[in-house]
Amino acid sequence: MRRAILVILLVFAVFIGWALSTGWSPVDQLSAMLEPQRAEAPTSAPADPVESDTATQGIPADATQATVEYVHDGDTLFLTDGRKVRLLGINTPEIGDNAECWGDHATSEARELLPEGSAVWVQQDIEPLDQYGRSLLFVFTEDGTNVNVELVRRGAAQIEQYEPNWLHSDELHAAEEAASAELVGLWGSC
Repeated sequence: MRRAILVILLVFAVFIGWALSTGWSPVDQLSAMLEPQRAEAPTSAPADPVESDTATQGIPADATQATVEYVHDGDTLFLTDGRKVRLLGINTPEIGDNAECWGDHATSEARELLPEGSAVWVQQDIEPLDQYGRSLLFVFTEDGTNVNVELVRRGAAQIEQYEPNWLHSDELHAAEEAASAELVGLWGSC
């Protein structure tokens, strides 16, 4: 019994020594997991955006990299990892059999911003999936453009947010107010 206690104490001492030498702290680790991440502008552009969580100013620190496979319509796309994505916080006019005014334009705008094979950064809010199993995401281009907000700014989309997903709400509302005031896209045509 004494030997087992000595072994446990030795292992514990080695662990504490390792933690102190590397600067690891369970308190810091727990705090980092519980606090929301904030994107900070990098002081200089990293050489390889794949190696950095904040590759470019405007890409949130909690965004992950993905690759566009295909844009279906203005607010739906597919990623090469198999995810079907519904752009979060927006709605674009329909295409196809239920075509609505500006639907084809919205699809063209989305395809311009997200060409097939392009590297993007994706960020989720509170609910990761919609009722159809699609990933609810904000998508950022490598230059930091928030595609969801940009589609609203271009008049290709309107805001459609549901509780509890309120991320980027202020940016979306500012973009919609500007687009509707200037009669951009669907605001001036539909």
